[in-house]
Amino acid sequence: MTNEKKKIIIQEIYYWKNSRLLPETYCDFLLALYTEGNQDKEELPSQTLKKNQGFTAFHGLIYGLLLLLLLVTLLVIYFTELSYVLQMSIVSFFLVTSISVTAYFIRKRVFFQVPLSLSFIQLLLISLSLVDYFANGDRFWIGTIIVFNCLLWIVMGRMIRVLYLVISGVVWLTIFVLMVIIYNY
Repeated sequence: MTNEKKKIIIQEIYYWKNSRLLPETYCDFLLALYTEGNQDKEELPSQTLKKNQGFTAFHGLIYGLLLLLLLVTLLVIYFTELSYVLQMSIVSFFLVTSISVTAYFIRKRVFFQVPLSLSFIQLLLISLSLVDYFANGDRFWIGTIIVFNCLLWIVMGRMIRVLYLVISGVVWLTIFVLMVIIYNY
């Protein structure tokens, strides 16, 4: 049997094993038979080695915690009387945590859309709070931050190929431009 045919058969056996089409012991036996006991997993394409990475209870727990972080961010920014530096320290920690979880999910190729969305919403809230504090509510700077966030959503959406992020960035940018036009007349 040629090497190419063996590789195809081995890939199919890994697919059967990962999809649980055959019991694992049968797949191990067939792999040992076709590889003659010396096949390394690094030689196979990464697609055949992926596990079934569906939504699990762990992911649901993490999503719930990230949503809780977003709600606590809102509470800390708008409903507490902590000093501004302490507020920004707390919400910055929440933002870094959210971005780290998002990066982890992207690396693991698990459903990363929820953490990504929550991270961008947190970034928008924090940046608006910073501009409101330092620019004393100047409409120009608030508008600049909104445009910057919308452009960031569009660019990141195109980079990681997330269509809803691009669409939401374009929609919010359009709404912002329309509001500027309406309020200037």
